[in-house]
Amino acid sequence: MEVRNLSHRYETSDRPLVVLDGLSFSIPPGGYVALTGASGAGKSTLLSILGGLEPPQSGHVHVGGHDLHALGGDELAAYRRSTVGFVFQHFGLLDTLTASENVEVALALAGARAGARRRRARELLAAVGLADRAAHRPGALSGGERQRVAIARALANRSRLVLADEPTGNLDERAATQVLDLLEQLPAERGCTFVVVTHDRTVAGRAPSRLHLAEGRFSTP
Repeated sequence: MEVRNLSHRYETSDRPLVVLDGLSFSIPPGGYVALTGASGAGKSTLLSILGGLEPPQSGHVHVGGHDLHALGGDELAAYRRSTVGFVFQHFGLLDTLTASENVEVALALAGARAGARRRRARELLAAVGLADRAAHRPGALSGGERQRVAIARALANRSRLVLADEPTGNLDERAATQVLDLLEQLPAERGCTFVVVTHDRTVAGRAPSRLHLAEGRFSTP
């Protein structure tokens, strides 16, 4: 990932609100970075742009060979399916589906056939320590187990970039530690880059690299 001179603003009734102000940074393949900052610092906007949910207004954003500034709506959707995985604080699992089926959803959206979906889901659930929970629905899983299913889903299409937004925010200390242990193993094992947004100093402190946003710019926390 390489970002150069990224700026983004929103129009308000009073004056433009600048939320990202000339950001430049790079993260190598297999990198693991914690993104910190107060509410309103620009973290969510940056994550949305990196994830292809919102196009960059100015500057250059390159992820895995994709120039996000040059991509249109359908191309951004294809980028999200093929290159990016998302992990959310509230898991984002479908309650009516099993753990395996929740992982398979991402593969189905990418056009994978049923047999390939099932094999890939089994492999990923085993990788996150949930081989024996594949047939359970989210309601029968603990919070930590649900987050591990969400991580497996984020990796389903061999994502090169995984964006995790407060991934331990709803977990107790033990479950949070297990999820963090897993997240820290995956970049090297899977060759993907992780960006983790967090307000938790413990989570940020465990990351090998940290970026702190304040008023749309990087600063020392």
